[in-house]
Amino acid sequence: METIINIPRYRQRIIFNVVGLLIVIAVNVLSSTGRLNNKTAGELSEKYPNLFVPAGVTFSIWGLIYLALAGFAAYQLWLAFSRDHELELEAFVRRMRGWFLLNCLGNTCWLFAWHYEWLPLSMFFMLVIIVSLIMIHRNFRIAHSGASPREKLFIHFPFGVYFGWISIATIANVTVLLISLGIPGFGLSGLTWTVSMMCLGTVLALFMILRFNNIYYGLACIWAFYGIVLKQDAAAGTDPAIVVSTGTIVIAVLGLAVLLQLLRKKAIV
Repeated sequence: METIINIPRYRQRIIFNVVGLLIVIAVNVLSSTGRLNNKTAGELSEKYPNLFVPAGVTFSIWGLIYLALAGFAAYQLWLAFSRDHELELEAFVRRMRGWFLLNCLGNTCWLFAWHYEWLPLSMFFMLVIIVSLIMIHRNFRIAHSGASPREKLFIHFPFGVYFGWISIATIANVTVLLISLGIPGFGLSGLTWTVSMMCLGTVLALFMILRFNNIYYGLACIWAFYGIVLKQDAAAGTDPAIVVSTGTIVIAVLGLAVLLQLLRKKAIV
């Protein structure tokens, strides 16, 4: 029996995805200009000082992420309203399902929860973001070599970078939450907790790079760890110096893993 492709329904889903992204970007503009509770995200980060927080310049990666997601939105619209791509549109919608819309909802709600310092709630929404990214990664087999060039550019690249950044941001969110609850690091010293979390982030990044060939994820993690090094390098004391040394080693290890994967891909080609 021939399958009927419901183009109007698929187009509706695409429009919802694009509107969801526009809402996220609008709320982010309010966030960055201090119009959410009269505070910026950076000011709130400074309120909960810890060794894991990256330098402010590191958050500029959001510009790249949203630019890449804008390309993703344009790709969706092209799929939905161009001719002769009905099968590709159907495959896209079936794989994406409602995960991107859920991601946009989680991102928007996280911004409000963070700016109004509802930190336990912000942690919940961060987990919503992570779960949605995991499912998108799984459904689209992000970084899989068999994907088409446009799928790599408009899906794999944005969600690879996004997933990598959010993975480290989640650890930072947990760190801030524990500080706000009066149990920083579950009783561990700030240095021990930070080094432990950097090791955890490194293991996750190595797994994504070596197991899934997700170089985009690895590069985003390298940038996040560079931000931590940059922040602590400007601070005085033994603990910041140890964090800088640890971060430098982590960056070198992840950089080597990325280089190894690039060489492997070149050898296969």
